[in-house]
Amino acid sequence: MKSFILFFLSITSLHTIEMTDYRTIYGQYDEAYVNGSLKATTGNQEQSSYDTLLNANTRTIYTTAVYSFDFNVKGDLGLSQGEDKNSSQKSSYHGFSSLRYDRYLDYDNLFIYGGGDVGYRKEQTSTQADNIFSKVGLGIGYGRVYNATPLAIALRIVEELQRYQVLKHELSDVDLLKLAKIIGTKDNYISKYGLENYKKYWFLEMEKLFKEAKVSYQEHLGAVGILKMEEVLEIEKVSGRLHGWKIRGGVGRVISSYDGEGESSTTDMEFSYGLPVGYESQFIENALLSKNLYNNSPIDFSFENSMSYTYEITDIIDWEMKWNFYYNKYYKGDDIVKNRVTLGFRYYLANSLTLDTTISLNKIDGTNGNSIETPEWDGDLFVGVHYRLK
Repeated sequence: MKSFILFFLSITSLHTIEMTDYRTIYGQYDEAYVNGSLKATTGNQEQSSYDTLLNANTRTIYTTAVYSFDFNVKGDLGLSQGEDKNSSQKSSYHGFSSLRYDRYLDYDNLFIYGGGDVGYRKEQTSTQADNIFSKVGLGIGYGRVYNATPLAIALRIVEELQRYQVLKHELSDVDLLKLAKIIGTKDNYISKYGLENYKKYWFLEMEKLFKEAKVSYQEHLGAVGILKMEEVLEIEKVSGRLHGWKIRGGVGRVISSYDGEGESSTTDMEFSYGLPVGYESQFIENALLSKNLYNNSPIDFSFENSMSYTYEITDIIDWEMKWNFYYNKYYKGDDIVKNRVTLGFRYYLANSLTLDTTISLNKIDGTNGNSIETPEWDGDLFVGVHYRLK
């Protein structure tokens, strides 16, 4: 009982550092997921019916003092068939990729940027795919976004090592930042020592830090300490921690559009913001406004906004909430407003597998551009396996 009380007091007083204190410019952030769902019904109907969805996404952010690189790819595939014997298979797919390259000038936060977007889609109501969408742009921006995920990993490592009495007390804020920087430079160790040997030197550097900080019970972390560190670093999944903001403004050129109307020029504004809330939560906001300069395009302007909040309930359970909003203003016909709200839990089964339970609400107003209007909110329940590629 006494040891439990001492442990409880130690973890409650463990951290005075904030996630936003980690402002290392050099770093890389990767994530890639694929998941799917299948709903099938047979018997007591004219034919078997099914509704399946497969989607995937990947994102890579690489930052240095001179430049930052942000690459996103997302896509989905849907197949469905009704129970009526006259019902045929319907399909839809949508793929979209975006690239942003920011080149910083002499000032700390001022940069020029270049970027491009490519999209390809087929709506369920269409018999064939739309034209390929492609766009390039350039302009100027201000701000930085920092990847503080290594600090979140460092905090979890220290917590685990204290839980198993490998460490006798917490690291100082200065030493926590040092540990986070070692964790964040994993690629440097791989580059220097190779995939087969890097882990030895990587772990030795962290063990050396604990020794110099005089927080471990013994000179070495021992088998338990090494196993717990490897478990956090290689097996557990720590949600990304991003903080800071960027704003971009510039011009773009739509080389080809979904409706095949040809080229058009745009003025664009983009805003990105990230804020870790405490040690367990992450808020992310992204907004994009694009205005056509000439009225030869069907769309006057488009606005997209995505907002997400993730909370780590435990080391293996995350709660996530997202809201995606789209608004297309047309010169002729209906404007289109789309809303999608999702609430869900993610349970980590293993290193790459998770069990997801998600409730989504969807609403579409307007029928322009082959969209299907849904004046009332549609709800879906998804329970399935989620695979993390990296």
